Amino acid sequence: MKRAAFVTAVFLLQASSSDGFAPSCAGYHNHPTSSASASSLCRASSASACSTFLHAKKKPAKKKNNGGGGFGAAKSSSSVSTGSSRGVATISADKDALEKQWDCFASITDLEIRPVLDESDPNYRKFEVADVFVRVGPGGGGGDKSSTSPVTGWYRVGKVVAADDIAIEASLSLHRGLIFWTAAHMWPELVAKGGKKGAQLFELGHAAATMYMASDSDPPLDDEEGEEVQISERASSNLVEGASSKDTGFRPDYNPPGFTYKRREKAAMKKKKSNMEEIMAVGDE
Repeated sequence: MKRAAFVTAVFLLQASSSDGFAPSCAGYHNHPTSSASASSLCRASSASACSTFLHAKKKPAKKKNNGGGGFGAAKSSSSVSTGSSRGVATISADKDALEKQWDCFASITDLEIRPVLDESDPNYRKFEVADVFVRVGPGGGGGDKSSTSPVTGWYRVGKVVAADDIAIEASLSLHRGLIFWTAAHMWPELVAKGGKKGAQLFELGHAAATMYMASDSDPPLDDEEGEEVQISERASSNLVEGASSKDTGFRPDYNPPGFTYKRREKAAMKKKKSNMEEIMAVGDE
């Protein structure tokens, strides 16, 4: 698979999409991305039928829309509660949540894959990063319905982070729906292979954090590379309980079509560039 190495100190921010979701890869270096077509995920709401009676019937109350588009809506985007009959809650799966969690990732990691400060430093903060992948499991469109083998290989999606004493498994579980939503926009192949069941067949995988980034022209991991990816199951409510979305984060390897990230990570890139210029200036003296 074609990949490029992580670039330290100078972080590259790309912007090449004309339809709104410009590739942005500050913090890591990836291949130049081509325009990727992706299926639009939307929800339709139905209107109440008119009454034929002389007095109008009371319209039923609209159900609260928590977002997610079928990928796993969150109860709250700022704090996560657990223990409901629906199981462990997840962070919302939409553009707003993607930007917020990308902000959190940049704020926690400062665009590093592991802490670089000494633990004695007052600015030190403990965190763990993992690479995340998505594939279509058994039973996808065009596949053998009776097969137990996944329909696709693992597609690299991005990275998640867990800060302080939050387990990386908790962060993976919280971001599960958002990762699937993002992967569906980044990789149209996943949507096509998922068939009618779509995201229901998606499987989440993770591996130790690396300095590699995907581009939209990359194929899925080959069998040998895929052996390093572990399937991520939903974390128990006890593991997730008390975790806050602001202490976890997620960033895709490149911007999916329709979204342009331009906030905290861009500021971090400028800060690192400024620090590099200062180092170079000292060297010239």
